[in-house]
Parts: sequence; C-alpha cells; structure tokens
Amino acid sequence: MKLAGILALTLIGASSAVSYAQPAPTGYVSLFADHLPNRDATELRARIFAEETIDAGTRVRFVVSGFAEGLVADRRGKVTDAVAEPHELTVSFRTRRFDLAAGFGRVVWGRLDELQPTDVVNPLDVSRFFFEGRSEARLAVPIVRGTLYAGEKASIEAVYVPFFRRGRFDRLAEDSSPFNIAPRVPFSDRAPARTASNSQGGARASFTTGRVDWSVSAYDGFRPFGIYSATSPLAVERVYPRFTMTGADFETVAGAWVVRGELAAFMRDAFQAPAAAIVLKGRSFDAGGGVDRKAGEYRVSGQVLLHHEDYDDSTDSRTDVSLIVSADRSFARQKYEGRLFGVYNPESGAAFVRGIAKAALRDNVALEGSLGWFAGTGTDAIGRFSDSDFVYLRLKYFF
Repeated sequence: MKLAGILALTLIGASSAVSYAQPAPTGYVSLFADHLPNRDATELRARIFAEETIDAGTRVRFVVSGFAEGLVADRRGKVTDAVAEPHELTVSFRTRRFDLAAGFGRVVWGRLDELQPTDVVNPLDVSRFFFEGRSEARLAVPIVRGTLYAGEKASIEAVYVPFFRRGRFDRLAEDSSPFNIAPRVPFSDRAPARTASNSQGGARASFTTGRVDWSVSAYDGFRPFGIYSATSPLAVERVYPRFTMTGADFETVAGAWVVRGELAAFMRDAFQAPAAAIVLKGRSFDAGGGVDRKAGEYRVSGQVLLHHEDYDDSTDSRTDVSLIVSADRSFARQKYEGRLFGVYNPESGAAFVRGIAKAALRDNVALEGSLGWFAGTGTDAIGRFSDSDFVYLRLKYFF
C-alpha cells in the first residue's frame, strides 16, 4: 500500500504538469499534536494531502488523491514512522445508465451516524475513527465497482475486492500505538492469501419509493480485525474469519425530522472468546434507528443500536445496546464550528464522548481542537479502549 500511495502522489503531480487545462491539485498540509494522559503518550503527526479529478473527454474520469504522513512521538520511548497511501486512485467509465470504476477506493454503505452496520467494504483505522470519525477512518482497498441506473429512482451497485486488507489500530507505528489493543503476547499473523478464492464482494440495490429512500445489500468478506486463536499451548495465530452479511437501510423525512434505520444480519460470523485465545463461530445481528433535525444553526441527532451474538455449540449469547447522540453548531457564518458526538452502553456503563471545535483563522487556514473521553470498561467495542482519553490540536493550511 505504501507503493500505491507514492504512485498516487506522483500521478497528482504528473497530471497537473502535463495537462495545462486542468486546475492545480487541491489539498492541505496539517500539523497535529495529541496527548493521551492515561497511556503516557505525546505525538506530533505531520500530513500532506492532495487530490485532483481529471476528465478525459465526456466518459472517462480519473480521480487521484493521496497523502503522506509522518510521526514523531514519545510513547514511553521515542517512536518515528512515515507512510504514503492513496485515498482514492480510480479510473471510471461513465454513460447515462452505467458507471464502471476500478483502482483503489472507498465505498460508503449505510445511513446511521458513525456506527453503520452495513458499512463493511472498507476496513478502518481505529486512531482516526476516534480522533475524527468514520469518514476519515476508512482505508482504501483495491476495488472494481459497477453501478447500473434504472432511471432516477433505482440503481444497483456491484463491488468486487480482489484481495484482503486488514484494519489498523494506527497506520503509524501500530505496534506501539496507544490505540492498539492486540494482546501483548507473541503471535503470527495469518492474513488471507492474495488468491482468487479469497476475493470479496457484494451488491447494493437502492430505490426511492414516494418519500422513502431505501436499499438492500449483501456482502461476503473477511473480518478486518483479526481474532486470536491458540494453535498449541505455546503458539497463537491472528486469523481473519469470513463473514456473510445481508442488510437493509432506509431514510425518510417527516416534517422537520429525518428518520433513518439500518439492519445487518451476519449469518456466518466469528467472535473472540472473552477469556481465551479461542474463536467462537456463530451469527450476529445489528439493528438501529435514529432521527435528526436542523433548527437554525443547530443540527441534533439521536439513535439506538442493538447488537446480538449467538454462538454455535453453545447456549450462550450476548446482547449490547448503544445509545448514540450528536450535535453540530456553526457560528459567525460558519467561521466557527463545533461538533459533539457520544456513545453509551447502559449494560456495561462504557461510554465515549468526543468534542471538536474548529475556527477559520483565514480563508485557507484553520485551527481545530478536540477532546475525547472514555468511561467505564467492558468487552464491547468502546469499553476495550477505556484508557485512551485524548486531547489534540491541529493546524491546517489549505491549497
């Protein structure tokens, strides 16, 4: 992926140099300083991001974007790292009824806020998920995507991912990252081989009926974060089991309110045993609904998400309920912006709250600060990061 990232940045520069009719690439440079007091970690991350869209005639489009990022950190010892990756690197052929795109890219499925059960195509970077949110955390994957349009109210999207890419706790110096919750024992990583039999793929059909936008989807792939399995008393492997997902989602408007719902059934799934390096096979279900509305400069939303697991060869099961709220506010004609996001699990008492404040210092310079706070403990997705409170400050220059 580093080679692909370097290629992306090279193509950005090359395309702007040879095509005087195209505008210069746009993007930003940022300096990001964060501190995690419970993990005794202080970090400085520098990042450059650039993107460009190039139309070669009326039917062919190139989308080229990528970034390079470096880290200097004190994580109970000095740590440095650097990475270059594509954000999107695709070529697409477009007609009135059909689009075909190929390259490295991201696919967004689902309608709920941040925690979207059917959004399974792209793995996530956990550090960026907590720092900035799901949209910034998706990792690009090799992809072929075709979309067939049946008028303005129906479309069918098919997605093919030829080889696996795992999720990351952090793209920079992952082994020492404060967000890395992998067990501190030696293990071997058994990622799916890059063979035709290990490809992933699925489809999503979207429709508009009256005032309701809705879709159904199906996907077969590998769990992006590994599960740890003891193969002998002295050997542990990290494996990535296959899953099969069928899902549905909808969105409609009722007066000033937007109503959303989403359901995902994983009829083939696998889980980590709570107290041992054992893989449990079974099935899981995620269902959620929420509402949001805009009132003046405010936008508020709330949703409930239910997660349930059943295990083969066992009468045990697990159910978690998450309450999710968010609020956005802009001030002074969007010169200042604020966002608050929170997740709470009543059963375990685990919670995560993130507040982000942004200020436009100039037309192309912005200052951003954030505070992330975790409460409670547990084995759910939030409780496992209970010691990862953070604060950060970022300066961005746009070009």
